[in-house]
Amino acid sequence: MKKSSRGRRSHESAANLDAMPFYHGVREALGQQGCPLCRLLARDADRYLDAVLWELVNDPGVRSELNQARGYCPQHGWMLVRAGAAVGIAILMRDVVQTLLDVLPANPVDDHSGSKLRGVLRRLDSDDVPEFMRSQDKAQGPKRTLKLVQALSPQAPCPVCARLEPREKDYVRTLVAHLEEPGGLAEAYRDSDGLCLSHFRLALASAPSTGAAQALVAAQQSVWERLHRDLGEFIRKNDQRFRDEPFGEERDAWRRALEAISGPPPRSESGRGGLTQSV
Repeated sequence: MKKSSRGRRSHESAANLDAMPFYHGVREALGQQGCPLCRLLARDADRYLDAVLWELVNDPGVRSELNQARGYCPQHGWMLVRAGAAVGIAILMRDVVQTLLDVLPANPVDDHSGSKLRGVLRRLDSDDVPEFMRSQDKAQGPKRTLKLVQALSPQAPCPVCARLEPREKDYVRTLVAHLEEPGGLAEAYRDSDGLCLSHFRLALASAPSTGAAQALVAAQQSVWERLHRDLGEFIRKNDQRFRDEPFGEERDAWRRALEAISGPPPRSESGRGGLTQSV
């Protein structure tokens, strides 16, 4: 029996979805708490840091990259903490500290390039130093300090951030590309906690068409309206007049609202276990 054109389109659409490398991950993340893209990126960061700690801690390229970045950013640095990671962290951080120690003598704040006469004059009372030399020293001092500040600053982006940036774009493109399709992600989006504000802006800017942008806005509007109602109910039940009413889904609305606006809370350590049993 010949399939209808509608049936063929549905079959082809399902096949296309299966071919998308990130589609099922995004759909699964939509069914969990919080911004799905933040969740996926945190998972990817964890996997990368696992690889660094257990396989690449002595890799010269990884070490050089980390030294250039002057360590990981605060968000990803603390994600290194996991069972059995102490020695690996120590190896990585010792290298970074050595890099910083090397930077200090290479960028001295004191000027040792002047003449012996200038050194003598510096030791004299300031009133005895010629005005042109005092003004020159004042100008050079901040410049030398600024040079050291610049040398201590990251010379390259955080290695984890650098790896997540293209993946973040992949997730965004996957999401917005499948909001309009029958059986796509629109319904799952509306039933989820939606995107955090930062990722919503990014997704909206990446929408490939007006239709995709409209679908995205409509889905996010539903999420925010539900959150707004939950916040109102949470506030109402904290009123003394209604304290006897039990809390329902609105119990954690305040926390969901924080995540929706500011993103997930910083993680003090990874949720993943390590391969060794030491501290």
